[in-house]
Amino acid sequence: MINNSFGVFSTTEEICFVFHLKTLELVDKMIDKCQQPKESLGGLSMVILELYQNDYSKDLVAFDCIEEGKAFVAQIPGYTLETEDGFEVEYFNPKNIPDYMEIIFNGNIVPLSKFMFDPEENVDIIWKEISNLSLKNDRVIEGYSKIDAYVVNNDEVKTYVEEREVNYRQAKDFLECSGYEVDRSFFGSEDGEAILYRKKGSKDWHFLCHLDPMFIEIEDLEEYVKEEVGEIQ
Repeated sequence: MINNSFGVFSTTEEICFVFHLKTLELVDKMIDKCQQPKESLGGLSMVILELYQNDYSKDLVAFDCIEEGKAFVAQIPGYTLETEDGFEVEYFNPKNIPDYMEIIFNGNIVPLSKFMFDPEENVDIIWKEISNLSLKNDRVIEGYSKIDAYVVNNDEVKTYVEEREVNYRQAKDFLECSGYEVDRSFFGSEDGEAILYRKKGSKDWHFLCHLDPMFIEIEDLEEYVKEEVGEIQ
């Protein structure tokens, strides 16, 4: 400790970094919180720390809770936490990192070097939650999944997929019974899969709709198809 306000730690290069004692106290509190039994935290997920700069990203380490992760990144020289439009933005400037340093966390030694990063760009800190299957659970894992072009909460995936396919088959059957051929196209596109149709014997395909969340909410699918097809006939 330097005085009543600041403390110091040094790297293996004997370079010293000064931290406000309130920061160090916050780190200690966060570590203590995450050392509670997992049952009391109720957490079934782990948090991954991703470092992102330009087009490069690296999953650096993982934690049992976000508080523990926050305690770790608070030790990165130049770490900055800002609030923009109500959202927390975390980053650090790699110019503050020495040639080589180590962050020791729960006995784990994490090496950092300024040569890992572009010195002219800030490094963004991104938190990603992932389920920890080593812990017992009796429900759908937390998080989300990408279904076609859309993100769906994991506990809604089953219903979303089932309703999507039921509506597709209903639209397909109705069109085929009305003398049309049907095709599914554009999987992987920005707006996702779409239903195309054409009159039997015709070479021209027509767009009906995307298989998106709005498609699932259509209550009278046959009436919807009649209106859409009628507009281009």
